[in-house]
Amino acid sequence: MATERVVDRLDRGTRFALWLRRPQGWVEIVAWAALVAFVVFTIGSALIGHGTFLNTGLLNRYTPWGESFETTAGSTNILTSDTLDSVFPQTTLLVRSAHEGVFAAWNPFVAGGVELGGVPNSGAWSPLSLPWWILPFSYAPGAVKLLEIVAVTVGMSLLLRRWGIPRAAWPIASLVFASSGFMVAWSNWPQTRVAAFIPLLFWAIDRAAVELRARDVISVGAVVASMLLGGFPAVVGYGLFVGGIFFLARTIVAHRALRGVVLSGLIAVGGIVFGLLLSAWQLVPFAISASNVVDFGGRGQHGGSGLGSRPMVTSWIPDVSFLGSSGAAWSNRNPVEEYSYIGIAAVVLIAAAVLIRPATNRLSADRGVLERRRTRGVLTIVAAMLAFSVVLVFLGGPILAAARELPVFDSNPIGRARVVVGFFAAALAGIGFGRVVEPENLRDELARFRAASPLRRTGRIAAIVLVVLFTLSIGLQTMLALEAVPTEYVHQTKVEALTVGIIGAAVGVAVLLAWFLRSRVVHVLVAVAIAAMVVVPAISATQKWWPIASLSTFYPTTPAIEYLQQHVSDQERYATTGSATLPGSATYYGVRSVTGHAFQTREWKQLMRSLDPDTYPTATYLSFSPNLIPSLVESTILDRVATKYLVADPSAPLAGTAEDGAAQTKWSDLTADNPSVDSASNTGPLNGITITGPPALTTSDGGMTLTVAVIADGTGKTLAKTESWVPALGGGRNIALPGSDIPADTSWHVRITITGQSKLVPIGTDDDGHAVMSITRPVSGDGVSVVHTGDATVYERDSALDRVRWASDQQVVTTAAERISTLADPSLPDDTVVLNRTPDHTAAGGDATVDLRDGDTNETVADVDASAGGWLVVADSVLRPGWSATVDGEPSDLVTADNAGGAVWVPKGEHTVRLHYSVPGAAPGGLVTGGAVLVALAASVLVSVTVRRRRRAADAGDDPRTGPDGHETDEPGDRPADTLESAVDPTPTATQRNQTT
Repeated sequence: MATERVVDRLDRGTRFALWLRRPQGWVEIVAWAALVAFVVFTIGSALIGHGTFLNTGLLNRYTPWGESFETTAGSTNILTSDTLDSVFPQTTLLVRSAHEGVFAAWNPFVAGGVELGGVPNSGAWSPLSLPWWILPFSYAPGAVKLLEIVAVTVGMSLLLRRWGIPRAAWPIASLVFASSGFMVAWSNWPQTRVAAFIPLLFWAIDRAAVELRARDVISVGAVVASMLLGGFPAVVGYGLFVGGIFFLARTIVAHRALRGVVLSGLIAVGGIVFGLLLSAWQLVPFAISASNVVDFGGRGQHGGSGLGSRPMVTSWIPDVSFLGSSGAAWSNRNPVEEYSYIGIAAVVLIAAAVLIRPATNRLSADRGVLERRRTRGVLTIVAAMLAFSVVLVFLGGPILAAARELPVFDSNPIGRARVVVGFFAAALAGIGFGRVVEPENLRDELARFRAASPLRRTGRIAAIVLVVLFTLSIGLQTMLALEAVPTEYVHQTKVEALTVGIIGAAVGVAVLLAWFLRSRVVHVLVAVAIAAMVVVPAISATQKWWPIASLSTFYPTTPAIEYLQQHVSDQERYATTGSATLPGSATYYGVRSVTGHAFQTREWKQLMRSLDPDTYPTATYLSFSPNLIPSLVESTILDRVATKYLVADPSAPLAGTAEDGAAQTKWSDLTADNPSVDSASNTGPLNGITITGPPALTTSDGGMTLTVAVIADGTGKTLAKTESWVPALGGGRNIALPGSDIPADTSWHVRITITGQSKLVPIGTDDDGHAVMSITRPVSGDGVSVVHTGDATVYERDSALDRVRWASDQQVVTTAAERISTLADPSLPDDTVVLNRTPDHTAAGGDATVDLRDGDTNETVADVDASAGGWLVVADSVLRPGWSATVDGEPSDLVTADNAGGAVWVPKGEHTVRLHYSVPGAAPGGLVTGGAVLVALAASVLVSVTVRRRRRAADAGDDPRTGPDGHETDEPGDRPADTLESAVDPTPTATQRNQTT
């Protein structure tokens, strides 16, 4: 019999030729072409190297890149700065270190140092992050997005195949999910790398619920582990939460017996546990880090308030609450947290899935038990899960209030759960497209309806009523959302709504034509039209969120960055104000910074908040207010965390003492022919000036160049000069100048020059025509000077202490508030360390020399030559598990120093002190993961051997339809679809559709 099956099987060429002759084959080609078109027209240019998918064009909004780019052209997405100053820099440090043979467990460059490779926060350990490790950094983001789309497509295809959905529907469902709001808005964050596995997760869950095969423990576990390694556990939590409900419904409907439900439950739970074990090498360190570093207090979510109806309307009208990613918004949340697009065509296909029945045929009664289990109740369950998810995310109420008592939901905005809405909507749209492609004709259904039982008639009527109510609710929610649109955006939003309505009506008409008519030509044309109406709006909506940036914008090095790289040593740091340099970019450029974008310890935050109570707009973002620059440059706390430099925007408030100038009474109009105006004479040093610019904001098409020079009156020598590119000028403008060394008796005047203007630029003057200005003088003895200007202002602080320094005395202060007060006191001696408890040793007042050795990112090694015992103080954020210290190779206590740092007791003499960071929990986590892998390999080998033996036994027993485990086999050659008769049958079964290639 086995030989006969081989003879009956068609060769591949014949099968392909027959497939091309069928209309369904061309529909499949069109559907796959739509998915390919989406990729080509959104990320295609990045994939061929003509730009980068990372939105580095956004850097022109920030100092110092904006001044260096010298362009007013902006990115169409201004909402993704997190990816530029957090996700990407961390990933590049991890990869660069690995290429140098170092596992970068620690990132020393931001916020005094933070965890890196030992935790999954960066998403670099996701299987979809592979391009980061092997491709150029500018190319990798596009390749990662392509892998995400591939993962989505594989998962959707496997899942819909299980459910007997025609192949043409697989790429459509994949396209809808890949272009859904969450997957688009969160691109380049780890979130989408996790979410891309959701279709595979539900495929694995569905197998566990239906198949009752132990091997699905591995299927579920592998997907769960891949998601957990992606770096955003909230999406994993959402997926498992709704996946658990889906699983219960599927297994109950599939088995209808307690034994089957229990067995499938054991398989699913076993798979989740296996996934946890596989990822334990990252999860154990993450759990330790989260319990010691992550502050969940500010992330609490309570009550039943969902996103509301307006964000839901963005599912079909993308710009109804905001203008995409451009920044204009009239909702209460960041558009990244609200954007929910799936497309009006997908919405209509969802209705079609409920309204239209799939085609029936003469072979449907021959389906095996397992196949009936796979397809039983799928539509009802998926539709119910979609409705549940919509209520949970958008409408809220008691369901959401209860869910927010659960882990994950209690610490993440509910808008992030819209990823599961997008998934269920995409799956249901795929089912709908499959039913449009191969529907049961309306006349046949009416005949069936007349012969049906009253219960079945009631069910069909209820489905029709549901679709009508669904359609009415779409219209009602749209009208309510349009009422909230601001006046200036009403017209364009209504035009967009009208366009969406026309597309929706066209899709609806196409669906009805496919339902009413039996013509194969009509069915093909309808499928082509619907595929086009899915992909074209998806491309249009997505392109604004996915700008392809020029390679010239990919983290260029500017003069200010070069200055920091050349001058900030391993013993020093710099601090940012405002968004200058984007705090987290210090990681990419390899310069130590006090500020940054990462999880930070409570003690580090205490120090930073003492300087700026309003810092930390989010739990991880640290930068200081520019208005505090005058006090920041004199901060003794910044001294103790080795802050040698302070970076600010070129127009930021100036450090020093301001002297008011003459009153402005007239204007001097600067033009291309008359570009300059001089000030009256002054004397002495200065840190900068403040001029009076145009009374109204004055712009120029290509921006303008503002040059300010301090010129000696007697000799005409330029004493100080700065030049900045500005997109516009208006009102008062601060201009920093490197003039702190000008002698007190030197007379000078300032010349203000503007070039590149396309219209006159008024500058305030006095009655004599001299430019009026206030002068900011350096404070005598504070050691603060302007050392770089132009693309950014850089202040140097001579009072900063070394990052690794010697302390010959100590004070013990037991409370945090008193410690910070002590550290902020200028009278505290530089050689005194503040401890939080009485130590076992007491410094004897001796001196020491400290020399740092070169090392990797995970350690600090210093050679100390001390005349007496004392403390080696390390001003890093080391108060977290994983840090240890040795003196001459012997373990030594690392005590809390200066509230957030550490100190090691060093005896008299020459010693080598080593502080090293090892990932806490890495050893047990690695052992658990290794054990899980070994068990999985052993089980796989055992199962493989067993399956082969049973397969031989089954063949010997002449049972072509029975698999090795007693269930109906999945082998394609064992189904009627592989015979010549079924291949040419015009009404193939679901099995034929899925197995014929």
